[in-house]
Amino acid sequence: MSKNSKIILRYDSYQSIIQQYLSLAEFKDKATDTMNSKRLTIMELCNYLGDNGIHSFHDCQQKYVSEFLCSISFLSTSTISGKTFILRHFFNYLYEQKLCSYSGQELFPVIVTNKRDRILSFYSEEEVKTIVSCIDSNTIKGKKDLVIVLLAAELGIRSGDICRLKLSDIHWERSTIEFIQFKTGVFNQLPLLENIKYALIDYLRFSRPSCDSELLFIGIKNNYGMLSASQIHTTVSSYFKKAQIDITQRKHGPHALRHSLASSLLANNTPMHVIKDVLGHTNLNTTKAYLNIDFNTLKSFALEVPDYED
Repeated sequence: MSKNSKIILRYDSYQSIIQQYLSLAEFKDKATDTMNSKRLTIMELCNYLGDNGIHSFHDCQQKYVSEFLCSISFLSTSTISGKTFILRHFFNYLYEQKLCSYSGQELFPVIVTNKRDRILSFYSEEEVKTIVSCIDSNTIKGKKDLVIVLLAAELGIRSGDICRLKLSDIHWERSTIEFIQFKTGVFNQLPLLENIKYALIDYLRFSRPSCDSELLFIGIKNNYGMLSASQIHTTVSSYFKKAQIDITQRKHGPHALRHSLASSLLANNTPMHVIKDVLGHTNLNTTKAYLNIDFNTLKSFALEVPDYED
């Protein structure tokens, strides 16, 4: 069960407004995870307001929104920034609908994001090799887990895409993995590396249950249904701990491995457009922002100014 499903709106007075907002045409093509994040954030705010005796946005003073953000200050700054962006858009909507006396832009004229929050969330090539090496591929579970970890570590595939991969996405004849990315809706083609190919064959022959599902990875306890992204995260995270890798102040899931791949490619002088294609980004600026994770490597690219003698 995802964290989003555990949040229940406790005050019915906000129900219709939330539904109307989330039904806006501009959200039509947004990914499910994106919409769940919006719903979660707004419901959290509404529950906070209700708990403090505010049951209408007409009565919601700006200080209550600020106090709500203070109440979740234990979260990472990047998470709080994301929630703030959601609330700014939401309050712009409320203002346009004359449901609130101030806009989101007035509420949050500037949103500070601390991108350095993610700097430490990557691992060296040696650490990643250690993580992979501690997977026991002689067991049924280990065969599956090895493929999952390799897809994240060596191809940088997001957990939301790993759990949605289909058998038909594996193109053995041309050694590629091809799929539509769940988050962006954009097609991505990645090489089927030799070690991943053999791990896949081992998994399909000796680990994956025989069933009619088209999914590459299936759950046993949910009648061969799709694994959740959180299950993928739990699987990957368990091997960080098993490998006794220092995860202090570092995230330790599939996305950390994705960051690590990007860092490794950068360290090996991989052209930016190639890294962009591997990560499945559509905009090079996104890749550039993503790659501020490795300042030491970037510094090494700087050339010394020659000291010419007169």
